[in-house]
Amino acid sequence: MSSRRDEESSVAEAESILERLAATALDDDYYVDHEKPPGNGAKALTGLAIATIATMLTVAAVQTRIDRPATEAERDALIENIRLREDLVANKQETVAGLQGEIADLQAESVVDGPGTVAVRVASGAVPVEGPGLTITVQSSANEDRPGGRLTDADLQLVVNGLWLAGAEAVSVGGHRLTSTSAIRSAGEAITVNYRSVTEPVVVAAIGDESTLETQWQAGPSGRYLDARAEADGLRYDVQGSDDVELAAAPESRLRVSAEPLRRSAS
Repeated sequence: MSSRRDEESSVAEAESILERLAATALDDDYYVDHEKPPGNGAKALTGLAIATIATMLTVAAVQTRIDRPATEAERDALIENIRLREDLVANKQETVAGLQGEIADLQAESVVDGPGTVAVRVASGAVPVEGPGLTITVQSSANEDRPGGRLTDADLQLVVNGLWLAGAEAVSVGGHRLTSTSAIRSAGEAITVNYRSVTEPVVVAAIGDESTLETQWQAGPSGRYLDARAEADGLRYDVQGSDDVELAAAPESRLRVSAEPLRRSAS
């Protein structure tokens, strides 16, 4: 009986402890009402802050409205300035075009075509020409391993010089019209005419009397030279006369020559 009473006493004590813990879980201050209405000072500060923000927004809005006309005026002035500059550029371009036309008219009027001027234009390469003439097609040996069988710039130079010697009035190499400033050179393994590469087979065309050109060229040093090259190195060439050979004019840049007049020394 005593053990049963001890157990009931222990349970009662535990329940008493749990009740006290539940009753005292929150501090007594929690139940005290701490809320107090803001004082007059706090209300005054809040009102002052709101008034200040409102004033700043109002000033910003007014300033934006005041500055808007000036900004629009600057924008309009800038647009107008751009339009004026565009009109000025257009007028300058029209002036340049007009002056170029006047220069072309003056150049055309200053030169009267005649036997002398036509011959000079043809010889200088300033105008395209067509008429009877001769075409010589030259290319390297078919055997790439044959020593000396490659076409060189010296070969083409000799062919061209032989045509001038035979009485050619105009000559082109690989479609490039020759002038007094033309050059036939080699650049590595390539051959250049007027500093432009030409590919094989290279066609050398000449304007002149067909029969005279062919006869004089083949009998001259150039014809004999190519014959020897063909026999010794396998160089290939073909000569054809034609009643209609066309040569384009030389580029304008090839017709410009910079020179200074000779000055005689005072004796």
